[in-house]
Amino acid sequence: MEVSEAIRGRRSIRRFKADPVPKEVLEKILDLAQWAPSAMNGQDWRFIVVLGPEKEKLLKITGSAFESFRPILEANFRDKPRVVEAAKTFLETMGGAPVVILAYGGRFPSGEEDPHSVSLAVQNLLLAAHDAGLGAVWADAAVFYREKEINALMGMEGRKLVCLIPVGYPDEAPKAPPRKEGRVRWVGF
Repeated sequence: MEVSEAIRGRRSIRRFKADPVPKEVLEKILDLAQWAPSAMNGQDWRFIVVLGPEKEKLLKITGSAFESFRPILEANFRDKPRVVEAAKTFLETMGGAPVVILAYGGRFPSGEEDPHSVSLAVQNLLLAAHDAGLGAVWADAAVFYREKEINALMGMEGRKLVCLIPVGYPDEAPKAPPRKEGRVRWVGF
């Protein structure tokens, strides 16, 4: 697959088939994720791959984030109650994905948190998943409301949880939304 095809063809998948994803495929997409650029080449990210009973515990935590998230959803989707209900279901189930990957940032050489480098690695992961016939999505609502509980479950301390990435075989084929114009400004041309 050409890079431009992967970029234009990747979609945020929020409904997955129950089929398990082979560990070798997960290893490949995680390897490709780690070829991303990072601050001073520190590669100071961490990924936790979760399935089975630990994933079920994680889903209880992510599902509990909905009530905190509800007011924002209702304010932004006043005339779309289905979107609000879909968000609730997604937080409770992560779309039925057989695997959830947690992406943790590291630190800049200055000691400040670096959420940016892992974000680049996540983009690689999303593209690699698409290339492998998998679906995935950047999911961060639960991070805003339940990061401490998630970190406690995962035994992770001292790192910023940036997002959760449900991964699996897609059970939907969303259409590409149109690109918004006016997002690029040219200076000196």
